[in-house]
Amino acid sequence: MNIIVLGAGSFGTAVGNELSVNKLNQVCLFSRNNSKVNEINKYHTNVACFPNKQLNDNLKATSDPKDLINANVIFIAIPSKEVINVLRNFKPYFNDETLFVNLSKGLVSEATTIIESLDSELGIQNTVSLKGPSFAVEVMDHAHTLMTLGYKNSSQYDIIYKIIKDTSIHIDCTNDIRGVEILSVLKNIYALILGVVDAKYNSPNTRFMILTKAFSEVRKLLISLDASQNTLFLSCGFGDLCLTSLNDLSRNRTLGLLIGKGFYNSEYKMNSVILEGLNAIEMVYNYSKKHDLEDLPLLQKIHNFFRLKMDQFIIDFDELLDKKIKTVLTYGTFDLLHYGHLEILKKASLLGDQLIVGLSTDEFNKLKGKTCVLSYAKRKEFLESLDYVTKVIPEDNWEQKITDVKENDVDIFVMGSDWQGKFDEINKYCKVIYFPRTKGISTTKLKSILKDK
Repeated sequence: MNIIVLGAGSFGTAVGNELSVNKLNQVCLFSRNNSKVNEINKYHTNVACFPNKQLNDNLKATSDPKDLINANVIFIAIPSKEVINVLRNFKPYFNDETLFVNLSKGLVSEATTIIESLDSELGIQNTVSLKGPSFAVEVMDHAHTLMTLGYKNSSQYDIIYKIIKDTSIHIDCTNDIRGVEILSVLKNIYALILGVVDAKYNSPNTRFMILTKAFSEVRKLLISLDASQNTLFLSCGFGDLCLTSLNDLSRNRTLGLLIGKGFYNSEYKMNSVILEGLNAIEMVYNYSKKHDLEDLPLLQKIHNFFRLKMDQFIIDFDELLDKKIKTVLTYGTFDLLHYGHLEILKKASLLGDQLIVGLSTDEFNKLKGKTCVLSYAKRKEFLESLDYVTKVIPEDNWEQKITDVKENDVDIFVMGSDWQGKFDEINKYCKVIYFPRTKGISTTKLKSILKDK
């Protein structure tokens, strides 16, 4: 297998060196630094990254983009902000059969991953994501390492499996490539926060309390960003969050330690990895605000610290923990439950701790001139089976909404954008949010399709 690792930094070198353990792999590090290329080929070292480490003799290096043409697999191990431009420049040297493996961690925009950008901007579709708890120095030492492979089809899995055979790299797998990519960004944000906490409080109790809250915020963000919460329980999720948050080899945690000890200065020159982490905080925070995500106090604290150039990162534990349960309320008929319904229920549930659904009764639907395929009892059963829904209550008249808000101590009232402005009077009692409907799908459209069948 002809493998090119695009990037001869610490992680690219470590991964390339480990992959070269498999004698069936022909591995070559690509670098635009000719002196580094010569060093690797002549002395089998990369002193700038690993001063006291010897590289495998069969690991090669090149600076010639023409060598990319014959690559079966290209690993991307360069700073995330450079990925699109670098690959755009090298695109004439790529062949259609090449599999691209993204090791880089970052977002291109608030909600766009690197792999999604490779597709939309460069037309590169044969891509997988490989992320997990993996310090470069540990990989260099051949420590057994579990990473998550986000893949699209079995042929991609087979290629990666053959490549890592006889190496210390192991994989767990998911088709949720988006989740794998997003988690690699989120874990750096919360690793920074855990560093602050450990420096300020030096308490295992406090550390794991904050880690628990961090895990909860990551889950909420992950779901909102249209990824699967199940991915959080793979090595790229729980494993990487713990490794990056709790080990001093983590550069984001180290920055947090500096902040917690009062040694951080906003004028300090920082490396690209840390700068990527700070950019990620801004992007994720902006996303949370645009989508009305609340109850993300850790994200808000770290954002405000950098944005407002504060002298100290202060955690208000009463504010963080001693809060009442936030209740969200929405209404609907929910006949022929479909993806659009799931989307609005998912988004509504992320706004609070519990979601109450007011479900139109059969009698009320008759008054509205609606004919349902399913009875109230069946529709209620479907809704109650969803993880997003806490409780279902009957809706039997137009006037009950304010009463329901008061009786259930509702904090946020949610409806679809087709009701925009119709329930503004409820703002007197709680916050009102109108969600956009999911494009391309509706109950009416589904019924029309079924009728035509």
